[in-house]
Amino acid sequence: MNATNRVVGRTALVLVGLALLVLGVGAILVQTLPWAATAWHERAGVLDALGADAPRETSVTAWTWVLGGAVVLGVLAIVVLSTLGGGRVGTVVEDDGSAGGVAGSVRIDAAAVQHALSSAIGAMPQVGSLAVDVFRVRGGRAIRIRVRPRRGASPRDITTGVEDIVADLDALLGDRLPVLLEIARGGAGSRRTDRVH
Repeated sequence: MNATNRVVGRTALVLVGLALLVLGVGAILVQTLPWAATAWHERAGVLDALGADAPRETSVTAWTWVLGGAVVLGVLAIVVLSTLGGGRVGTVVEDDGSAGGVAGSVRIDAAAVQHALSSAIGAMPQVGSLAVDVFRVRGGRAIRIRVRPRRGASPRDITTGVEDIVADLDALLGDRLPVLLEIARGGAGSRRTDRVH
């Protein structure tokens, strides 16, 4: 649940992985096969086009490719860095009172909401363990509740109980926060899929 663009991240990982794979295979081929070493030495002469004694047309073409590649990498790095910063947050509600015309500010810490939800949901007999996190999603706040039920507990009963507790929290805060409820299935290493509500 963070703001990093998954497509950009996966594309960057694939490109870096392919580049490393090609470099690794190339290094092995150059070290083990004589024809590969010969071909490498012949093509390495192209790097002379970057030198001071190279002809102007060849030098311009070579530097254009180098600078173009650097610009593409720079733009990709800026896109990735600009999307970072999502994830967990320390506050759930921040209000300076300007909308209602009331002086003063209200700030509710994420730890208080996490503690309140953990205490209320943890008291349910169907719940074995749980984790509560607050995230920034599209400029707002969202709560993720991950519940591991006791053996034989009904997911429907857990969902209903959590919905009631979250409705009470919304009434207390005066605002509805998006909530992701994830009900984990089975013990550690279980292959059963989780349920998300």
